Amino acid sequence: MSPSDVANLLDRKLDICFGHGDQNGNGVLEPADALALAARTVAALGEPFGSPKAIALFSAFDTFWQHLSRELDSNNDGKVTPLEWRTGLKRAFSGDGGNFEEGFRPLAQALFDLCDKSGDGKVQPGEFAAYHRAFGTSSANVRIAFEKLDRNGDGYLTVDELVQAWKEYYTSTDPEARGNWLYGDIFGATVWDGDRVLL
Repeated sequence: MSPSDVANLLDRKLDICFGHGDQNGNGVLEPADALALAARTVAALGEPFGSPKAIALFSAFDTFWQHLSRELDSNNDGKVTPLEWRTGLKRAFSGDGGNFEEGFRPLAQALFDLCDKSGDGKVQPGEFAAYHRAFGTSSANVRIAFEKLDRNGDGYLTVDELVQAWKEYYTSTDPEARGNWLYGDIFGATVWDGDRVLL
């Protein structure tokens, strides 16, 4: 990774997540985008849309959007622009673990429960791969990402490992942080075409 890549690492990660969230491609995040991303995730995991796990995920995405819009929508127009997204997340999470936990842990728990098809309290590699289908992650990147996020090497992910990965992804400027791999290789050509996220 070049020095310029390292300097732009956090912005790159935030921009990729903005691209994941902007489901209709209109350049802003809106409540409908959160709903569409939740639906995409439920579908990728093959979960019935009316199941308790799916309903919990839709509710968590709605709560997540409410938290985000409160923190990021600086002009209260119901939309979050790329600049509001970047500057707002950096401000909201800078040195404030409580803000991060409030915004992300409920969503992480709902996603974890959805991925945990067997209900054993663990997300196995195959379950994690199904989740990644919603974000266009390649099979090779899914395998590496799982190995990175499985910090203790026990062969499965816990909700705490997922939350820790998210926190590093959204806050860390360390190029070696394991959480950078949350959605695969963020500098890979299959992730970003220089303008848009490739899904």
